[in-house]
Amino acid sequence: MTTFQDVRLADLGHAVAITKGFPTQRALPKGDVPVMSIAGLRNQNAPRHFATFADIEDLRIEDGRPGDVLVSIEGGTVGETLIVQPDFAEFVPSQQAATLRVIDTSTLDPLYLGAWLSTEAAREQLERLARGMGIQRIAMKELSSLSIRVPSLERQHEIGRRFIAFEKAIRSHRSVTACLEDLRDADLVVTFAHINSSGTAKKENQR
Repeated sequence: MTTFQDVRLADLGHAVAITKGFPTQRALPKGDVPVMSIAGLRNQNAPRHFATFADIEDLRIEDGRPGDVLVSIEGGTVGETLIVQPDFAEFVPSQQAATLRVIDTSTLDPLYLGAWLSTEAAREQLERLARGMGIQRIAMKELSSLSIRVPSLERQHEIGRRFIAFEKAIRSHRSVTACLEDLRDADLVVTFAHINSSGTAKKENQR
């Protein structure tokens, strides 16, 4: 039987650093580093906003690193989480995401943290922290009240490895699906271009 201990993020300050994302008002159409939301990263969208190195340094925003756990704290995706993978291109998180970075892996496995925050129980906690009549937001300081169920480090590693294996498989299937959608759309363009050209040629011959 696995024994878990419920711990608040505030009590894990020595093990987890919580930082905010890049403010939208400072983002530019072109720049040095893409500014990405969780949805954009998950769907592998092309970046639409960028940050300059100067602004990143001025705001003391850190780029996304493998093992970082991103938590959506603004908008319709509040509560969603994503673990940054080693193959992600360079980016800084948008202001819609908070970054939870494990700085003491002898206490907490970052993959386990991502797994726990992806559970329905964690999602419900995050949604309860959201405020706002229009756009829902979670204040950065409120994240510290989040409760995490922590087992032994060995059990954390086991759960984290299984979780990331599923995540990688899901990402792979999304990539294949996106390629198939592109091929489908290209085929439709060619097909209907041929139909239209055939119809035009037929009309010309009938004149």
